[in-house]
Amino acid sequence: MARGLLYALAAIIAVAAAAIVTGSRAAPTTQGLILQATSTPAAAVAGSRSEVYIFVSIYNEAGPVRGIAAGSLSVAVVGAPAGADPVKKTSVTEPVTGVYKIALTPELSSHRWSSGTYVISITLTSANGSGVALAKLEIGS
Repeated sequence: MARGLLYALAAIIAVAAAAIVTGSRAAPTTQGLILQATSTPAAAVAGSRSEVYIFVSIYNEAGPVRGIAAGSLSVAVVGAPAGADPVKKTSVTEPVTGVYKIALTPELSSHRWSSGTYVISITLTSANGSGVALAKLEIGS
């Protein structure tokens, strides 16, 4: 029993020492980038085509990451109300350094928003690194 406890303790110490030596973190990010996303209460209502906005902050240990190209950010619906139409990204702006405003609308002119909760995946793929963040979007009736 004591021998097993000693082996377990030695293994824990070895893992901790390796983490300190390599400088690893509990939750590393690709290329040191961190993405966080949110949305505002949607101005769109079910049956409309109004734009809605997702905001993504992109930063690393040095601070906010500026100048990400619009093409480097993609969106995908990973959860939506039953029967919801696909959505598309219509524009990306950087209103504040490191914060990106992504406008979304239903994909086709014949499509409309459905009432309920959408979960949007925002993916960054660039020379600076890559990452994914999720945002919840509520469309009222």
